[in-house]
Amino acid sequence: MPGYEALLTRRRFVALAAAVAGGVLTGEGFGATPAGHSAARAAAPSLDQAGYLTQPDWAPPPIALATPAAPAAVAPGYIFVAPFAPGAPPDALGRHGPLILDDDGEPVWFLPLATRTAMNFRAQRYRGRNVLTWYEGDNQSTYGGSCVIYDATYRELKRVHAGHGLDCDLHEFLITSRDTALVTVYNEVSADLSSVGGPPDGRVVEGIVQELELPSGRVVFEWHSLDHVPLDESFRPEVTSAGNVDYFHLNSIGVAPDGDLLVSSRHTSTVYKVGRRTGKIVWRLGGKKSDFALGPGAAFNFQHDVRGHADGTLTIFDNGATDAGAGDVEPGSRALRLQLDTRSMTATLLAALEPAQPRLAIAMGDVQELPGGNVFVGWGTTGWYSEYGPDGSVLLDARFGDGSMSYRAFRLPWAGNPTTKPAAAARANADGTSTVHASWNGATGVTHWQVRTGPAPTRLTTGTTAARSGFETAIVVPAATGYAVAYALDASGDELGASAPVAL
Repeated sequence: MPGYEALLTRRRFVALAAAVAGGVLTGEGFGATPAGHSAARAAAPSLDQAGYLTQPDWAPPPIALATPAAPAAVAPGYIFVAPFAPGAPPDALGRHGPLILDDDGEPVWFLPLATRTAMNFRAQRYRGRNVLTWYEGDNQSTYGGSCVIYDATYRELKRVHAGHGLDCDLHEFLITSRDTALVTVYNEVSADLSSVGGPPDGRVVEGIVQELELPSGRVVFEWHSLDHVPLDESFRPEVTSAGNVDYFHLNSIGVAPDGDLLVSSRHTSTVYKVGRRTGKIVWRLGGKKSDFALGPGAAFNFQHDVRGHADGTLTIFDNGATDAGAGDVEPGSRALRLQLDTRSMTATLLAALEPAQPRLAIAMGDVQELPGGNVFVGWGTTGWYSEYGPDGSVLLDARFGDGSMSYRAFRLPWAGNPTTKPAAAARANADGTSTVHASWNGATGVTHWQVRTGPAPTRLTTGTTAARSGFETAIVVPAATGYAVAYALDASGDELGASAPVAL
């Protein structure tokens, strides 16, 4: 069983045994049989939180690798996560925010958020350009925020809000090929709950799908769960601590190959195909009123992230759980690929990804099909993310080392060109030399750093060049006094940017 000797970033575990107790993968993937024992999470290990000299206020979560990325086997691109820790103290909130990682778990770009929480961070296409998007809301709530769009220079382009006086929430912000946005809305309304054992004057939370024209924000489509899905389809009809019934719990909106929508309801354990023009339900998959007969292994419950593909298959993150202490809990969560036959109305399991030691994600999670046949999986509340080959082999397996989690995790291509300058910091060494540390938050084209020194910022000579190494590269320069400037170089040796001078 692989261990945690491949701990990454500039931090390290003090208690490796605690991490190993959290469970790691062997080499098994598609079709692997769970070991059948509990997937209880280990306590977060102690961490040395020493940060980066060039970003002294940073403390992004460390990444621990159970299976380091297999060279040339993982798909191209970076890893997109938005780590957060429920209940984190206020002074720890700056450790969390939108975070792009390389295969080694090193930051590529990080936006620490001190008073806000980011969710569902990814790269998308908007008006012909590659952009970054995420949901951003109050630390105390995952609802009522806005959806953010940044360009490749890390400049905010737009904040998208739901229409008709409603607020979007964390679960979906999907920019379509029509330059529209699909967003999820949670809306509390008065309702007669006697059909599910509640009061006649109760309150229920419905799920609303909105499609918004961009950039205007005009609502071009709206669908309300209460107009189409009765309360008795829910597996969670009880009154919550907020005094309402969250009967539907809308958690993803996907676009089917024919243009209709695939709507996932966690609390009915059902996928609904919804006509994009009529709003009518075309079919139900799973739950109490499934139109499909589900074959062996194809059943799922309390699922997330349902996506339709051109070959007629669906990918689903099957959580297999409600929440801690609730019933209907499976040994572990799974990433599923199902084949739907709409003539015979059958759903067949084609493949399932399951770690050898089960990981029970009581919430969140996603499954992403990658070019070339690889599959990327975010394991929700467990804090893990993984990449699998077409044969189900584990190509990468990692987790947050501080107990953080990410709503979803993606592997996506990205090229960033920040307008900020590179950062540099210098430290004197005992032998009279100096070490210059260089970084450039968000710059993806840097392959080397060159440090030039001199008696004044305007009198620098060519100095030492070193290959970029992780987020922050350390370059030892000969004994010198005066100043140093770090120059970022691309693969052709051209200068991309220069830091402000630092004193030696």
